[in-house]
Amino acid sequence: MTRTIYRKQWFVLMDLSTASQWAEVIGLVTILGAAIYSWFQINELKKSREGVASLSLAELFQDTEFSHGCILIFRQPDDLKSIEEMEAFHGSDWPKVFTVLTTWESIGVLMHEGHLDWQIVHKLYSGSIIRSWEKTEKIIYTIREATGIESAFEWVQWIAERMIEFNEQYNNEPAQFAYKDWRPTLRKAP
Repeated sequence: MTRTIYRKQWFVLMDLSTASQWAEVIGLVTILGAAIYSWFQINELKKSREGVASLSLAELFQDTEFSHGCILIFRQPDDLKSIEEMEAFHGSDWPKVFTVLTTWESIGVLMHEGHLDWQIVHKLYSGSIIRSWEKTEKIIYTIREATGIESAFEWVQWIAERMIEFNEQYNNEPAQFAYKDWRPTLRKAP
């Protein structure tokens, strides 16, 4: 009889021991599943954030003030040497020109910090950024010299130089040539 009691207690203990081991396994699988699910969710969130940032970038050229500022910079003479000359040349449109430069500055910082995708920024704005830098480089150096602030428009210079280097390193053809054979992928009907 004593032997039977011990056997029953041993089976009860064995069952509790087995149950606790299974509980640990199930808990571990649950935690692992939650981690995998979280990883997928974080990646989707990143893609969503990148999509929103890309749309915001694309909307810049739809802003008439910004677009007008770009055109003004592109058309300004190459011999302007100071911010005063630039301001006098553009007159009442001067704030539009300054907005373009501060926008390039912001995009440079955001791209460097990983908040904007290099490829999107390059495809959308490389020509405009490079041209803006070419037209304002002397003026920016003069501003730095006059104020003693080496960081004045530092990100405009940084992003323009990265764009120039990239274009020189990779034979960067315009889209109409580089992607002439591109075709959209067909979606299956639902």
